Amino acid sequence: MHNHGAVGLPLGFTLLRLILLGAVTVAAGWALVRPFAPAASGVVTRRVVTGAAGIGGVVVLLIAEATWMPSLAAVALIGLLAVPPALRRERPVVAALVVVAAVLATVAAGAWFSGPPSSFAYIALMAAFVGVSWLALCPPTALVRVVGAALGVALLAGLGQVTVAGQLTTPAAGDPLLTRVALAGGPVDLLVVPHMPGWNIVHTTDVPLSVGNAPNALVPALPRDGTTGRWALVWLPEGRGDLWLDRGGTRTTVPVDTGDVAWTGPDVRGPEGPDYASAVLAAKLTGRRGDLPWPALTEADAVALRAEVAAIGGPFSVVADGSRRAAEAVEVVRAEAARLGHAVTPGSAEVLVLGGNPPPGARHHPAPWLVPPDLTTPGARRYAETLAAAFPGATPSRSGLAAWSG
Repeated sequence: MHNHGAVGLPLGFTLLRLILLGAVTVAAGWALVRPFAPAASGVVTRRVVTGAAGIGGVVVLLIAEATWMPSLAAVALIGLLAVPPALRRERPVVAALVVVAAVLATVAAGAWFSGPPSSFAYIALMAAFVGVSWLALCPPTALVRVVGAALGVALLAGLGQVTVAGQLTTPAAGDPLLTRVALAGGPVDLLVVPHMPGWNIVHTTDVPLSVGNAPNALVPALPRDGTTGRWALVWLPEGRGDLWLDRGGTRTTVPVDTGDVAWTGPDVRGPEGPDYASAVLAAKLTGRRGDLPWPALTEADAVALRAEVAAIGGPFSVVADGSRRAAEAVEVVRAEAARLGHAVTPGSAEVLVLGGNPPPGARHHPAPWLVPPDLTTPGARRYAETLAAAFPGATPSRSGLAAWSG
């Protein structure tokens, strides 16, 4: 049901990150050393610095996937980065252009761009690369040295910001995503299942927030009967992108990479979705992939259900949801009841619960998968402790314990 061929980071994006790191090292290092090197830069130095800055600026544009950036601004940015490497001699008059270009880029960003929260850091990186590229053509005046130091700091700060925000990380494509996000009011734990193109379950800790695939397509994550935390359903397109989160008006994004192979399992919007997500969460906590079979009626479940029918020993009713497992369980229960001569009568005081919401006032007999797991064994206790630390508020489940045990 998962895309086994898309494990790990895409080579292209990994290469872009390495190029960006190298470009920032060269450009920021030169800019920060410039105040202590009063001599004019040689042709080779200028070529190296302007080339690194030009490549770095374009790489930032690619990494940011700046569809939120106006086309005219992107063309202007590329033009500003392309010209300096082509110039051989010093250009004293461009000292003022360095400041003007950086300021105009920042002002234009604030006025025109409507991007994700990380866009400011990307814009700062782009503007700083432009500034350093032109600055390398200037003689070492006092203004050039001061501006250079400021641009060097901006490059390092911008790189640090996008790194801390997780924008340079790419989760394994096609494998469920488990991460912790810094958001207003404290950290928020997040599970995305199956993390493939199409409908995805988004499970979060029990805090009021909204999630979506775009800033104008947010839906509230809500509690769900019989589960803990909050849940939402989000449609994710193919490939790399961002999952948006909003908590009290404060927004952030989480990088996602769904790959290019759609989910072929059952509809995750069905009633078994949370149980499947619980098992996936446990598997991820062990360090394994979240590639698990969909919840199904096992032979052990069927044996337990037959024993429960025999133990009830009289008329009973059955409550089930629309899941495939519940439908198969209903068949097992009715066949065993018919074999034993027990009546299955709606409205009975005894209720065998196979899913859904049982009626109040009756005596409930839950199906095996609805019973809390036995946490008395050492392995089960480790599962409960790890779950509590990694995803506060999540309740251990039988499916989770089974996944934890491998």
